[in-house]
Parts: sequence; C-alpha cells; structure tokens
Amino acid sequence: MPDRLSAPVYNVLLALGTETRHGYGIMLHLAELTGGAEELLPGTLYATLARMLESGLIEEARPPRGEESGGPPRRHYRLTARGKAQAEAETERMRRWVTVARRVWQPGLAR
Repeated sequence: MPDRLSAPVYNVLLALGTETRHGYGIMLHLAELTGGAEELLPGTLYATLARMLESGLIEEARPPRGEESGGPPRRHYRLTARGKAQAEAETERMRRWVTVARRVWQPGLAR
C-alpha cells in the first residue's frame, strides 16, 4: 500500500498531471485548478520538489519546445510512473473518506 501523501506533495502531483512544468508554473497551475483556494509558497514548493525528486515521485525533464524563461534556465519536472500511481492511490483513499463523510453528515445522499 502506498504511503499517505502530504498536502503539498499531492498538490504538486495534481498540478503536474500529464504536463512538464517548472516550479513557478506548478504554483500558477495549482492556483488555477483550485480557483485560488490552494497555494504553494516558494519555500514549501521547492523543499517539496527536492523531496519528491529524491523519492522518485517526479523527475527533471527538458522544457517544452519554445518555452524560454527570459532569464536563467528553469528546472522542469514531470511525474514518474511511481508518482502517478501514488497520486491515484491517494485520490482513491480520499474518495473513500468522502463516502464515509457523506454517510455521517448526509445519510440521505450517501452512495
């Protein structure tokens, strides 16, 4: 059974999805996905990325064609197969908890 993921790790996995993104792009995409409800501050993001690289959830990738930073080169990241599997397992775990919560708080709506 995969380890339970912290919120920052899960957020990065979701923000990457099937794309290759640099750190700032991950922050922007997460804000877009959640309508601004979730954010990753730079200190948390870059510490999280370092741990995720070390644990094999993500890997560095070449930047998409035509993407230029206008400054120093940016590091780009993408999910590994392990990262995708962990994100899917965490999503399923949370889905089960939502089902339990609905039974507790809204018994007539539970599925």
